[in-house]
Amino acid sequence: MLGELFAGRYHVTELLGEGGFGRTYIAQDTHRPGHPRCVLKHLTFASRNEDVLRQVRRLFRAEAETLEELGKHDQIPQLLAYFEADEQFYLVQEFIPGKALSSELGEGMRWSEAQVIAMLKDVLTVLEFVHGHSVIHRDIKPDNLIRRPDGKLVLIDFGAVKNIANTVAETTGETSLSVPIYTSGYGASEQCLGRPRYSSDIYSLGMIAIQSVTGMRPSQLPQDLHTGEVLWQDQVAIGAGLVQVLEKMTRFHFNQRYQSAAETLAALKEIEVLPENTQISSNGSHRSHQQDDLAKADARGRVPEILPLTSLNPEVTTIAPRHRLSWRWAISSSAVLVLAAGLAMAGRTFWQNASGSDAAASDRISVGEQLLNQWQPNAAKQSGVERLAVEDYAEAVRFLQQARQAEPTDPETLIYLNNAQIGQNPSHTIAVVAPIGDTFGSSQEILRGVAQAQDEVNQAGGINGVPLRVAIANENKDTATARELARTLAKDPAVLGIVGHSISDTSLAASDIYQAEGIVMVAPLSSAVQLSNKGSFIFRTMPSDRASAKALGQHLLTRLKKQKVVVFYNSKSDYSQSLKSEFRNALFYNGVEPVVEIDLSRPDFDAYESWQQAIAKGAEAIMLAPDFTTVDRAIQVVIVNRRRLPILAGESVSTSRILTVAGTEATGMVIAVPASPHSSAFRQVFTTRWGQAAPLGWRTILAYDAAIALIAGLKKNPTRSGVQRALAEPNFSVVGAEQKVEFLPSGDRQTNVSLLTIQEIKVNNQTRLDFQPIP
Repeated sequence: MLGELFAGRYHVTELLGEGGFGRTYIAQDTHRPGHPRCVLKHLTFASRNEDVLRQVRRLFRAEAETLEELGKHDQIPQLLAYFEADEQFYLVQEFIPGKALSSELGEGMRWSEAQVIAMLKDVLTVLEFVHGHSVIHRDIKPDNLIRRPDGKLVLIDFGAVKNIANTVAETTGETSLSVPIYTSGYGASEQCLGRPRYSSDIYSLGMIAIQSVTGMRPSQLPQDLHTGEVLWQDQVAIGAGLVQVLEKMTRFHFNQRYQSAAETLAALKEIEVLPENTQISSNGSHRSHQQDDLAKADARGRVPEILPLTSLNPEVTTIAPRHRLSWRWAISSSAVLVLAAGLAMAGRTFWQNASGSDAAASDRISVGEQLLNQWQPNAAKQSGVERLAVEDYAEAVRFLQQARQAEPTDPETLIYLNNAQIGQNPSHTIAVVAPIGDTFGSSQEILRGVAQAQDEVNQAGGINGVPLRVAIANENKDTATARELARTLAKDPAVLGIVGHSISDTSLAASDIYQAEGIVMVAPLSSAVQLSNKGSFIFRTMPSDRASAKALGQHLLTRLKKQKVVVFYNSKSDYSQSLKSEFRNALFYNGVEPVVEIDLSRPDFDAYESWQQAIAKGAEAIMLAPDFTTVDRAIQVVIVNRRRLPILAGESVSTSRILTVAGTEATGMVIAVPASPHSSAFRQVFTTRWGQAAPLGWRTILAYDAAIALIAGLKKNPTRSGVQRALAEPNFSVVGAEQKVEFLPSGDRQTNVSLLTIQEIKVNNQTRLDFQPIP
């Protein structure tokens, strides 16, 4: 296509993108003076059915006429031409100079309230025009909003091809053309199921606004397990009026949202943007006295950087790391010799005196002097942390006990409460590394397991009379951050063991550092086979992918009696590659091979096109092996499949998101998990400590087992090398949440996996989806 001339005038110069039904190019219009650039969309509907082609041709013309009408708005690209050649269809649209809104939404960058409201009003005005023409955009996301040089936002990519495909599928019954139109994270629940409404566009725009005020991608925001609502309010410092508007724009159920762009605009107009103490700076931007005070209060002398995004001078602040208040950590009894050798630093931990990259990592570590979990703050918890920071342990205990009563499911509170109760007394210390800022639900499950183990041992009198202190570290599932944290934790002689990291990729990234520094790491959530035999200080409580792959392979061949399977995986993830390879091996031993393997990480990945490719290869079943970065794409496959092929999956899919987004399309899926709490006696003990509201999942069980293993090692010899020798003994065994914790010479745990399926269950006369054990 590059270099070709279409319709005798459009010279293709660049490929912009491609999907299941066509490609998009930049071209030059050789018939106009100066050969201006334009966008050429090549739409392909390969079908031997003449009725389908006639339907496509009719719909193509109708869609083009709609785009031509929409293009009359100044903030929608003009349709310049449309034509058909050799049963191929082409749209030519105006090229919009500028940058995508996504370039203004870097991680950690938060917009001012005034800028957010201005953006919302700008786009809602366009949506009011679009909806007035009975059109739903269906794919509003930062990449589809282009900031022109004049500062206005232009709404692009109305997805004409997919609109045509879905209409053809509905009217002709050719369901192979049907494909959902949305981008994960920005798509509303009904849109993911192929039933968009005008309020679906409002939801998507609301999610962009939430991203702009939190500095976090939608995938990083937690969801309420019961309602499906996105939880973000505690991450922002904006007015209550804007909070209420964004909440209503993004309600899970469409009936509870604003039903039109006009209604949303009316709500925005009632918001008082500027508080009384807000000044107008010399460059026209807004700045409050509170912002000035915060900048002056940074004891490290760092003033948040103000980054202009456009000629409009909007403020976007790159959030500096939170200031760490001074505190003194009581040194563990096992560090007395280290103190005598002069290695302790005036009673402070290594990371408090760190500089450079160690200082950056230290802002992610806390034993109670700062909050790492910003999702569940309350006044009592904040007060407890402040008292811990100044070594007022009695008051810290009092406040943290109040915080625990107010929010009994918060594990960070219980860990800090235990640490405050220890005060300056001698203690043994371990660290737990969790993805607090990235995956709220998973991090809470990990921390609950460790908090449960810490509270149990301390309530029972400690480890040979010495209490256990726990440090929490936040890695955000990032390998570079994991390595920095590993270096910082390993350099502190008081830390005797690590429960971590949160996924296979970060565990592998940190393992070499722990091995070199001689500190035990017990990984609760790493299943990649590459961790086996990684080193004498590396252990794990989660079985390797080999066990999950074997169980899924047996289910495929013996229960489903299928052999032709397509595997979806991420080629850039160690975990995903490991599970895919082990599943392939499990099939190979039975004389079977996958018919096709599809990479979820491809930039041009299209769920429907990939599913269609698998069908063409004769696939009878689907195996999903995504990592956390590609789970949403795997969910798209589930939705596209529409329960036509049975689906198997690895444990990364076992989150509430598959239930809320895929809905009933996920019914019958079979997922391999390393532990099943459904029949566990541990549940009663867990509920006593956390209450009925706290979910008990396999991540909690494995994190508990990892902490219990370290505690058992500390009982035998409370030194780093002593813990390693204890866990490496052939007869090492300790009772875990469900099973005994025992390690092979490779550091692996010998245990079984469980298979769960997604089914509808009744709870209090209400039907909902849940993970259930396979009978």
